[in-house]
Amino acid sequence: MSDLANQPERPARNYTTQSGQQRTITARPASSGITGFSAKHLYHLIHEDKFPAPIKIGRASLWRMSEINSWLESHTDQTDDQANNMMGD
Repeated sequence: MSDLANQPERPARNYTTQSGQQRTITARPASSGITGFSAKHLYHLIHEDKFPAPIKIGRASLWRMSEINSWLESHTDQTDDQANNMMGD
């Protein structure tokens, strides 16, 4: 999912467990996925059958690149058509 979806920046955070141990959650820089959508939005599209569903292998969710590329191409074509219609072409 991290390759498909945008991920927000997450600053490092320190906390103390109930047993008194100090823990640190490491920082993560923001990243941009190939779709430009968040993971939440992608799962929403999957639920509405508007985005290819993942293949489950164990606990992992995996996507076929051919399906993702086809989806991107179909939506690029629609966007190009809409832009041309707005410009009067």
